[in-house]
Amino acid sequence: MSRFIKHLKSYQFAWRGIVLAFKTENNMRFHLVAAILVIVLNVALQVNKTEWLITLMWIGLAWTAELFNTAIETLADRVTEQQDPLIEKTKDLASGAVLVICLAALICALIIYLPYFLQVISSLQK
Repeated sequence: MSRFIKHLKSYQFAWRGIVLAFKTENNMRFHLVAAILVIVLNVALQVNKTEWLITLMWIGLAWTAELFNTAIETLADRVTEQQDPLIEKTKDLASGAVLVICLAALICALIIYLPYFLQVISSLQK
C-alpha cells in the first residue's frame, strides 16, 4: 500500500472517531449545539471576519479538548474499571482541561458579543 493511500486511510479513521464521539458522548452533542448557536449568533449579529475566526478557533479547541478527554477516559476505563487514584486524577485533569477551554471561550464570547448586545439594546431604547 502506498504512503498516499495509507495517509488517506488515516482520515477515514479520524472521521470515524469524530462521528463516534458525536454519537456516543453527551458532552460532544452539547458542544455541537453550542457551536450551532454561536454560528447563528455570528450571522445574526453580522460579526466581522476576525471575530468569526476567533469563535471558530474556540469551537475547534473545545471539540478537540473534548475528543482528547473522551479518548483518555476510554483508555483509562480499558485499563481498569476499579477505583484507582491515578486514573481518577488523570480523568479529572483531562476533564479540567475541557473546562478551562470552555471558560476561556465563554470569556472571549462575552468580549465579542457584549458590544453587539449593548448596541442592540441601545437601538431598541430609541
